[in-house]
Amino acid sequence: MHGHHTWCGYAVIEGALAETLYRWDADAHRAVEVRRHPRATGAVSYVDAGRGAIHQLGNPADASTRAVSLHIYGVAGAQLSTHVNDLLAA
Repeated sequence: MHGHHTWCGYAVIEGALAETLYRWDADAHRAVEVRRHPRATGAVSYVDAGRGAIHQLGNPADASTRAVSLHIYGVAGAQLSTHVNDLLAA
């Protein structure tokens, strides 16, 4: 589960993904699950920067094939490893 320090768009190229969306509970200092979406081949999604767009992506529990997705981030390449994700505890 993570948020982003930048905007992020992605497309599912092959297979399927499961996306879980969360809201940030500032009082409890934790992410709370809001809803889940199946993302089939051809699906595209976009999230804004910050804790208003916390999500988790993975293969669905029933997936028997691989999933391939393309992610695009709005951050300078030199900052990718340190400035894209904001890792959060559930």
